[in-house]
Amino acid sequence: MTPSRSDAFEARLVSRFRSGDPRALETLFDLYADRALGLAVRLTESREDAEEVAQEAFLRAFRHARDFRGSGDDGGFGPWLFAIVRNLASDRRRQLRLPTMSLTDAEDIADVQTPDVQAEAERRAERRTLLHALDALPEEWRTVLILCDLEDVPHAQAAVALNRSVEATKSLLYRARRALRDRLASPLLGGE
Repeated sequence: MTPSRSDAFEARLVSRFRSGDPRALETLFDLYADRALGLAVRLTESREDAEEVAQEAFLRAFRHARDFRGSGDDGGFGPWLFAIVRNLASDRRRQLRLPTMSLTDAEDIADVQTPDVQAEAERRAERRTLLHALDALPEEWRTVLILCDLEDVPHAQAAVALNRSVEATKSLLYRARRALRDRLASPLLGGE
């Protein structure tokens, strides 16, 4: 299989990145900042934590640019960065912290009444139900769902980020989807 134009572009960027080219670092940041933050938001408890995790992930990636050895479908910059985000988010959740406001609480406070208040309330309730069900899953299942289904990361890249084979990642994703579906169908979703 021949590499796509975007794969070749990223390969050149990664080569320049490994050499310490600041413009390549900036371009890689522009390409991956939104996805890294999106992953961090879904893996942490607050927007502040997510921003810190994403920022620290890029700092670590840039600091270790010369050590980066990935290339191609299974070891590009994205999966490497996502693995760093995942590890930092996991570390962040394990730390003892003062209570903070969750993303859902912040949305509820920040939301202004919409013309259709009932529809907006239902949308927020569905989102809370989904987030609650997702949070109830084991970390590994939650992470694979976020990577593959919410962030649209290809299976091969998710496998690198999860330190698994592609087949094991697909199997994990299948089990995670089934568990989430079962959790959402459970009449006791809110009462653990």
